Amino acid sequence: MNLHSPRPDRSPEAVAARKRATDQARAMNARQGYVHDPLLEDATASYVAGDLTRDEYRARIMPASSR
Repeated sequence: MNLHSPRPDRSPEAVAARKRATDQARAMNARQGYVHDPLLEDATASYVAGDLTRDEYRARIMPASSR
């Protein structure tokens, strides 16, 4: 992703890289007892597709009190 671009890269390579990263994070969380959360999964799918920036994704998944 270009750091100066306001939107994430939507190239197939960038989408695949984000998908690999989120799949790895999901696997690590599952080993620690993660329970499926539809809101988190929807936000993750939007991030992988390039609809959300990393900051927008973080804002959606983290409670305001922990930011």
